[in-house]
Amino acid sequence: MRSNTFSALVAAVAMVPSVFAHYNFESLIVNGQETEAYQYVRQTTNANSPITDVTSNDIICNAGGLDATIMAKTETYTVAAGDEVGFKINSNLGHPGPLAVYMSKASGTAQEYKGDGDWFKVYELTYSALAADGIQWASFVNGGISNFTFTLPTDLPAGEYLMRGEHIGLHGAGDFGGAQFYIGCAQLKVTGSGAGSPSPTVKFPGAYDGNEPGIKIGIYWPVPTSYTAPGPVTWPNSCEDHTANYVGQTSDGDCTGGESSGGGDSSASSAPVSTPTSTVASQPAVTGIASTTPVASVTTTPVASADATSSAAAVVTLSTSTSAAKPTSTASPCLKRRKARRSLKHF
Repeated sequence: MRSNTFSALVAAVAMVPSVFAHYNFESLIVNGQETEAYQYVRQTTNANSPITDVTSNDIICNAGGLDATIMAKTETYTVAAGDEVGFKINSNLGHPGPLAVYMSKASGTAQEYKGDGDWFKVYELTYSALAADGIQWASFVNGGISNFTFTLPTDLPAGEYLMRGEHIGLHGAGDFGGAQFYIGCAQLKVTGSGAGSPSPTVKFPGAYDGNEPGIKIGIYWPVPTSYTAPGPVTWPNSCEDHTANYVGQTSDGDCTGGESSGGGDSSASSAPVSTPTSTVASQPAVTGIASTTPVASVTTTPVASADATSSAAAVVTLSTSTSAAKPTSTASPCLKRRKARRSLKHF
């Protein structure tokens, strides 16, 4: 009874400010330059409200994203394979949850394309740490990041594309239909000689059924000991990122914590030193990935990983010791190097 009451209380508290934390992907970023709001990103017709029905066509490019008038007024930006691109948020990503970017090649022009073809994932940002007091989300630093960038694959074939940003708010996702999807579609024309074959691919709607463990999940209590983002693995590196890259700052790579780097120089990161925001406020806070503050011991049963078609590139298990919890995955060498760099900044 006590655990049920605690869970309900935490969820209720988390939902109070939710209406004020809604947001949109409003503008495109290319090689450090921010464009005008909704110049290259299709404007929504639902203000800043989320999509909750994964079977709706609104899951493609948000409400209004397939309206003929909106498609016609949205311009298409010419980029090259290997360019650094991203999205600016109209406020910040104000909810805990994973971030992903999908792309779909248009059969004709991006302006006329309704996204009914094949989609593949090119970027994924999940957690910065799995701690005893809750998952620390890499996109939820200091209340939510306001922009992010990543590197387009150099093997991306030339053509016109929709680039779909997706952030899933998991603050109320313990029940089916509780996850909130914030979506924005930019129109791109990609140049270059890329000859890759993006895979695996999915359809929208169809990529999710809403019951995936990365969508239907209680993130507050009991504290999750692992997390697997929904959807396919990223192309071409099958990896996920654990630190956000910001406009105007040197990238530390798109696969930090993975076996390879999708772009940037991991030794030259200039990302701000910030305190990741935990998703459970009632436990002692772990301030940052390398915190030395003792936290209460949590005894939980590890969650089984999802099927092989999902993004399970860096599922880790929570330490149950009384010292600060640390990810224990194949990604640890990269994480240790990043922790060492951050520690040096304090001297």
